[in-house]
Amino acid sequence: MHRRLVVATMLASALLTGCASWFEGSSRPEPTRLAAFNPVQGLAERWSASLGDSGTGGFMPAYHNGNIVAADARGQVREFDATTGRQVRQLDAGRPLTGAVGVSEELLLLGTAKGSLIALDRRTGTVRWEQRLTSLTLEAPVVSGGQVMVRTNDGRITAFGLADGQQRWTYAASQPLLTLRNTGSMTPVGTEALIIGQAGGRIAVLAQESGALLWEATVATARGATELERVTDVTSRPAFDNGQVCAVAYQGRVACFEARSGTLQWARDISSSQGLTLDERNVYVTADDGSVQAFDRSTGRNLWKLDALRYRSVSGPAMLGRFVLVTDQEGYAHLLSNETGAIVGRTRIEADLLATQPQSLGENVLLQGRNGRLAMLTLK
Repeated sequence: MHRRLVVATMLASALLTGCASWFEGSSRPEPTRLAAFNPVQGLAERWSASLGDSGTGGFMPAYHNGNIVAADARGQVREFDATTGRQVRQLDAGRPLTGAVGVSEELLLLGTAKGSLIALDRRTGTVRWEQRLTSLTLEAPVVSGGQVMVRTNDGRITAFGLADGQQRWTYAASQPLLTLRNTGSMTPVGTEALIIGQAGGRIAVLAQESGALLWEATVATARGATELERVTDVTSRPAFDNGQVCAVAYQGRVACFEARSGTLQWARDISSSQGLTLDERNVYVTADDGSVQAFDRSTGRNLWKLDALRYRSVSGPAMLGRFVLVTDQEGYAHLLSNETGAIVGRTRIEADLLATQPQSLGENVLLQGRNGRLAMLTLK
């Protein structure tokens, strides 16, 4: 177990910094220099705020009923008005945290560095209940249907009642010897289903009410002679839209499935731990080398590929209006045409190595950097 965690952390660090494999003795490729482009669409910072250090965890901010809730590794939790950026309240969890916050009307759900899940009163910060987990959680808890669902590093998904913290169900998936660090690969679909990315290149769909497995499918199959070459994990959030589920795997493929049956519709080779997003027509994926690609949702045909940002630690993509937005290690946000992949807008944010995939909020996109900088971007 110790060897698995050490190697997984080292692998994840290499991926997040855009390095070639340390185990192969390769040097880090130089980031592609930014080239001049024709600005077609303005991109502006609507508001920003400073939080605490986000470390290496997946401290993605949460949107809930017009407010933004963000946590940091020290245990500070702040709530902002999503329109103005005005701070509404600040709470202290009183202990270090390992991942982002889950939010309900009354509670904040947080994973602690000692392997527990705590529920804080959203207004007072008092602990309503606490439950010991089977391992650390690096991902924001998912709140849905009167319960909270938590993924831990041992591959378990556990559901607890929101009101009392009592365990309702648990789902356990087998783990390979080596796995990548996973800070976010659960996607709720209403109050009915939970889509989870898994180690070993698979996704599973669970019934939220009972934890029963509805279907499981293979995104990518492990290939290679060594354990490292055979690491093929789905470590980013699968996407659901209009009866279709799409996911992408590291050292694997991007694949789309029929949502009810799990039938494979198409798959294409690409390696990504950064993630993907959808619009009405296309699937957009950031590859681990920093290139961004678009695939037709119906056929899987490759529509375009942008290489101008390779080796810049490019984030997963997010939709901003009809455009695709990605960020890089220097704090730049790049706006891409959804039709051609050309860069059509750019702005720089005062953030150090933007930590998570941007979060799309329709006509706005929310970002959080590892230095604790929170920013809301909009078109202008």
